[in-house]
Amino acid sequence: MNTVTFLITRENLYNRIYAASAYIVRAREAMGVPAGIGERMLITADDREAIAPLMDDSVNEIFAEIAHYHPGSHVISTTDNDENGYRFAVRVPPNFPSANKERLPHCIESYITDRTLQSWYTVIRPEEATVIATRTQNDAVILQTLLTQREKPARTV
Repeated sequence: MNTVTFLITRENLYNRIYAASAYIVRAREAMGVPAGIGERMLITADDREAIAPLMDDSVNEIFAEIAHYHPGSHVISTTDNDENGYRFAVRVPPNFPSANKERLPHCIESYITDRTLQSWYTVIRPEEATVIATRTQNDAVILQTLLTQREKPARTV
C-alpha cells in the first residue's frame, strides 16, 4: 500500500468559501434578487468563527467517506502557524491511478467548500441550501469515482 499525503490549509478553504459565496450572490443579483438579500448571503471574514465548526464537520464527513474506501487512512487537524489546516494521509493500493493522486486534494477541497456552504445556507437561506446540496452530491459522486478507480495490470506475453 502507498500513502498519498497532502495538506489543505484553513486559509485556502476560507478563501474558497468566500469566493463561492460571492459568486452565488452575484449570480442571484443578476437574476434580479434584491441586493439586500444577496448581502446577507455573502460570507465575510467576520463569519470565520461561525464557519469553522461547519468546516470541521465537512472534513469529518469527507474523511468518513475516504476511510470507507481506503481503510487505514487518517486526517490530522493542525493548528501550527505553518500548517494551519488538515493533513490527510490516504492509503491507496499500488494500482491506484497516479492522475487520481493529483486530483484527490482538489476534489476534497471542492467537497468541503460546498458542504460548508450548504450547512451555512441551511441556517440563513434554506432555499439556497438545496442548490448547494446538489453541488455537494455531485462532488461526493466524483470523489467516490476517483477513490474506486484502479489501473488494469498490463499483460505480459
